Amino acid sequence: MTRRYSALSLFKEGLAGQIGWKQAWRSPEPKPAYDAIVIGGGGHGLATAYYLAKNHNVARVAVLEKSWIGGGNTGRSKLRIHVDRGLAAYLWTWMEQATSRPEARA
Repeated sequence: MTRRYSALSLFKEGLAGQIGWKQAWRSPEPKPAYDAIVIGGGGHGLATAYYLAKNHNVARVAVLEKSWIGGGNTGRSKLRIHVDRGLAAYLWTWMEQATSRPEARA
């Protein structure tokens, strides 16, 4: 069942800390193993999980979030990227190289 929210009700719930919202998804049992675990269910964490699944065929991705998915700063404001893209690309390449070494995977 889909619930409709007015802008006013969303604003009021935001000010109250979303204490009146019901859980919108189930709580699945953890799997015995995952191919990747993403810490943080904000905009960047969800984008990372999606990227791994779509572009790298990572089938079992877990997203760990201490609060609600998309909550926190992502839920309070629009998502903006504040990183130097060149530095981010360098770090991503470095992480791929570091984790592709056999001794790093042990």
